[in-house]
Amino acid sequence: ALPISFRFLDRVDRLDDDGAVGTWSIRGDEDFLRGHFPGHPLVPGVLIVEAAAQLAGVAAARRSCAGGGGGMLVHQEARFKKPVAPPADIELEVVFERSMGSIHAFEFTARHEGRPVALGTVSVSLPPSSGGPA
Repeated sequence: ALPISFRFLDRVDRLDDDGAVGTWSIRGDEDFLRGHFPGHPLVPGVLIVEAAAQLAGVAAARRSCAGGGGGMLVHQEARFKKPVAPPADIELEVVFERSMGSIHAFEFTARHEGRPVALGTVSVSLPPSSGGPA
C-alpha cells in the first residue's frame, strides 16, 4: 500500500453506515496557498474534493471492514458554489450511494460557515480485506 503523503482530514465527527462527517481546518500558512493566489489566497477546489475523498475512504473502510491499507480515488465530479479564503474550517459530509465490488460511491457536501462551498460525488477503491500484506 502507498502511504498518504498529504492529509487534509483533521477530524471525523460522525461515522456510521450512512456515511461520515468530518472537518478540515486550514490555518492560512500552508504551502499550497502561496501560489493560489499570491496576496489573496483561496483554498484550491481540487483539495476540497481530495479532503472529501479522504473522508469517503474512512467511511468506505468502515463499511467494508477493510483494514488500514491505502485506498485510491477513482472518480470525482464536483460543483463549486463559493470560494473559501483561509483561515477556514471546512465541514465535510459524505453520504453512501452504492458499492460495486471494491469501489464505493459517495455524494459529498463541503460547507464553510454553514454554507455549501462544493458538492458532488467521489468514488474510492479499497484494497481487498483478505488479511495479507499489501
